[in-house]
Amino acid sequence: MKFRMPPSLRLAICAICVAASTSLALAVPPAVDLLPDTTKGFVSLPDFDELSAHFDKTQLGELAQHENMKPFTDDLLEQFKERLSDGGVKLGIKVDDLKGVYAGEIAFALLQPGKDEDYPKMDNPTHAMMLIVDVTGKQKEANALLAKIDKNQVEQGAVKSSVTIGGAPGVKYVFPKKKGEVEARIAYYLINQDQLLAGDNLDVMTAVVKAQAAGKAATPLSGLKAYMEVQARVDKAAAGLAPDIRWFVEPFGLVEVMRAQSGGRKKRGKDLLKLLQGEGFEAIQGGGGVVNFNVGPNNEFDILHRSFAYAPNDPSAAPGDRFVRGARVMDFPNGAMIAPPAWVPDGVATYFAFRFDMQDAFKYVKTIVNAYADDEIFDEVMESLKEDNLGPQVDIPQDIVPYLGDEVILISDCAIPVTTESERRLMAVELTDVAKVKAAVWKILKNEPNAEPLELKDADGNQIEGWKLEEVEEELPTLTIVGPTMPTALVMATAKEEEEQPKMPNMAITIHDKWLLVSSHVGLLEKTLLSKSDLAGATDFVRVQKALASLGLDQDSFYQFGRTDESFRVTHEMLRTNQMPQSKSLLGEAINRIWAIGHEDEKHRMQELDASKLPPFEQMAPYLGPAGFFVTTEPDGWMETGVTLRK
Repeated sequence: MKFRMPPSLRLAICAICVAASTSLALAVPPAVDLLPDTTKGFVSLPDFDELSAHFDKTQLGELAQHENMKPFTDDLLEQFKERLSDGGVKLGIKVDDLKGVYAGEIAFALLQPGKDEDYPKMDNPTHAMMLIVDVTGKQKEANALLAKIDKNQVEQGAVKSSVTIGGAPGVKYVFPKKKGEVEARIAYYLINQDQLLAGDNLDVMTAVVKAQAAGKAATPLSGLKAYMEVQARVDKAAAGLAPDIRWFVEPFGLVEVMRAQSGGRKKRGKDLLKLLQGEGFEAIQGGGGVVNFNVGPNNEFDILHRSFAYAPNDPSAAPGDRFVRGARVMDFPNGAMIAPPAWVPDGVATYFAFRFDMQDAFKYVKTIVNAYADDEIFDEVMESLKEDNLGPQVDIPQDIVPYLGDEVILISDCAIPVTTESERRLMAVELTDVAKVKAAVWKILKNEPNAEPLELKDADGNQIEGWKLEEVEEELPTLTIVGPTMPTALVMATAKEEEEQPKMPNMAITIHDKWLLVSSHVGLLEKTLLSKSDLAGATDFVRVQKALASLGLDQDSFYQFGRTDESFRVTHEMLRTNQMPQSKSLLGEAINRIWAIGHEDEKHRMQELDASKLPPFEQMAPYLGPAGFFVTTEPDGWMETGVTLRK
């Protein structure tokens, strides 16, 4: 028996097929296919409505929407917009402006087109930015946005003209130079093939328009080896979970672009960026990841982030080495999670533990020290410490280094009442022979004029030998995690290298159990030794550890637990009391360095945020939950997974 399909059903199926094929044909290409591989920084919001809905359900989203936060949030956004403008990223478009305009992806990119031979005649080859917005079916709304932009730009004194960009009609705005600006700021806009394009570099804009016509750029970002490796790793880890945010950076290129945006000004003194490049750290070819909000079991994960730093073996490396010169210090072996020892008190703000090959690191840091000093001083210093009659006469390579283990722990807390000195930090290094290290270190300290013996006791009342050093320059290694990912090095690389190092009042040193403890403050060392409640049993620590275990925590090289409320306490108070530029907390210093981009020549920065509108800390703390992450060393990089939980 033959089945005859009713005409109405045939018509319906044909309509569906036509609609589907039309939708596929008209779908705009993703921004990553249109942008060239000279892109140094890239952020994509695949579906901003989904992102907003997910974020609003997090505790951070609830905090941002709280009526007490609105005055400060509005002021912060305005200040941040102005700071971006000073860096040359003024396009006159805010995310709020795009509401009702976007139909799909919103993407932002920073580029360094002058590094590419395809752009040999650029007027402005060292930096560029692009905004790409899918406006499919939103032509009317997009045109209304361009009209609004036109009004705003002309009111700001911009000179408007019509231009043809890759054969498509667009507009150009040239702004009058501000004091100190090397080049006039320019902005271009056009709508082409259902995408709104905005940028500040005509050659890049033209290349993107041509890529639209071809369906893909000749050498797209999506085809860049580092980008492909990074996204493949994080997508595999995400196991099909669509990201709310996707990002990618090429670290050294991005810092160069940021410098160029601020007029090409470079810090006086040693150029840290060039030093790291010369020491082989360019082996880190790219990093990126994905971020999700309000996911996990029962939506317990306010933030879930995965990122990968791609660093394949340097082809110039010697047999058995991954990298060359100083970059060889990047040896972080995997192992079982370093659980907090009993001496780590419950009341810490952060606990950070990692594995580090101390023996090799000591050898390889030599080239970094010599490069920084522009002289072969490392061996001379070691020899002086060993042979100088006026020195400690300690052979560090023989008396200390061989007896350092590969486990390192950093903890921090916040002393009350809050001041610029409230964030306290302690570093602990594992020892494999306590007696030998103690003999050598104590010999050094006895020869140090600023050191004096310190009487300490543990929780059982036992006497412990220690040392106190008055007003010494800070030398504790620090790690600042900025946001839910790992772009810390970018912030540190833009720091002002000529400024004096911060002082540590009453720095303290002792040996406890198998650990050499070095604290920024005597108070934190005393708190650590006297504590009878250890972190390992704390409810929030256990919650974070279980969450990370569900995400694959097994063998790792880095592990961090943090209480975001306590980590933010110092920064909150510094903002409220108008002392943010003087803040010495890790988060505060990171924020200060970001605000200082483009203003490196200013000796003293005034606080620009009106933080009097910030709610009291007690009103914000309930929205700031515990967080943690772990990093696994892989043959060609490092994979990071982290969460922030609901409180």
